This record gives sequence, structure tokens and C-alpha cells, in this order.
Amino acid sequence: MSTSETDTATGRPYRGSTPGQRRETRREQLLDAAVEVFGTTGYRSASIDRICATAGLTKRYFYESFDSSEDLLEAVYRRATATMLTSIHPPTTSAAIGPETSAEEVLQAALSNFFRTIADDPRSARIVLLEVLGVSAEIDALYRQTTSLFVDAVLALATSVGIANGLAGPNRRTLAIGLVGAVLMMTQQWLLAPDSEPLDGIIAGAHTILGAVAFGRLD
Repeated sequence: MSTSETDTATGRPYRGSTPGQRRETRREQLLDAAVEVFGTTGYRSASIDRICATAGLTKRYFYESFDSSEDLLEAVYRRATATMLTSIHPPTTSAAIGPETSAEEVLQAALSNFFRTIADDPRSARIVLLEVLGVSAEIDALYRQTTSLFVDAVLALATSVGIANGLAGPNRRTLAIGLVGAVLMMTQQWLLAPDSEPLDGIIAGAHTILGAVAFGRLD
């Protein structure tokens, strides 16, 4: 038995890290490799062998953390959507947001944060908005649950800046669902053809749509 295996079995630190820390490092390597593979060639054409090769790990380490490629897809999806949701939560702690900042400016900042997150890692965005669709009933359910979290984030943003027009009535959640659907569709189309329009144009379009509802500019 090798020194590494002995240390793993006994739980002793090896080269300054515990077995649990090394296991978490390998898990992150697999997640990063999956983002590269799923986000470029697609989930359906990916293989566990290729993901392991990209991660620089053997298959036994894959099954140390994941039961299947779908299990890995779910973990990648959860990590990516958490980052996206963080980007659009009320940015009231940002240095750019002060007491004199208008609701319009907060909305613009949230949209800019969201789309910059997409542009910074389009591979993860493709997984979230394209690759997960139709994979399985379980992944479809997760997609719906996550979409609901985006709706919650839009409503929280509206509440945080005191928007009391379009998103304050009894049908506010239905309207928020429509807004989220519009923004996600715009994002999907941009991911499929990123050269079709500058990102700033997409942000401006999303701002127009959200602003029209949120600020009651539909008359």
C-alpha cells in the first residue's frame, strides 16, 4: 500500500492536507472539468472518461464524489446558478450603490451584474440555460425550482428599492415570472449567437422590459 493510500485510510494529513481536503479538491477539479466539457461540446456528447482526463484524475476519483454524469451535471448546475443568483440579489452593499442611488440605477446595476456574470463564464451559462433542458425528469424539476428562485430574486430586488408600481399588485409573481422568462430567453439567444448583438445592447433591452413593468410604464 502506498504512503498516500495509508494516509487516506488512517486519516492522517498528507503533504499538509487532510484526506477530506484532498477529496474536496478532486471534486472541484471534476466540477471545473465538467464546466469545460459540458459547456463546450455539450452534456449529451460528454463521457466520464473525457471529464476525468480533463480533470487529470482517474475514474475511481470520479465515483468518489459522483454517482453518474447526471449527478455531476446537477452539481455543476447548482454551483453555476448560485453564482448567477448572487449577481442579481439586491446590490445594496455595493460601493457603487449609495443613499442617493435611484431605483432605476439599482435595476441597471443588477442587470449589468447578471449579464457580466454570463459573459465572464459563458460555458456555465450554456449549461444552466441550454444543456440541462430535457435531460431527465429530475433535472427538469430542478430547473423549474431554480427558475422560481430567480423569480424570488426579482421580487426581492423590487422590494429592496421600493418599486411600488408594476411589481406590487396581487399578480406580482405572475409578472415576475414573465420578466424572468424574457430575460432568460434573451440570454439563451445571446449565448447561441454572441456576435449578433453587443452585450450592452442585451442589457439595455432587458432594462427596457423590466423597467416597463416594474415602474408602471405600460400605459
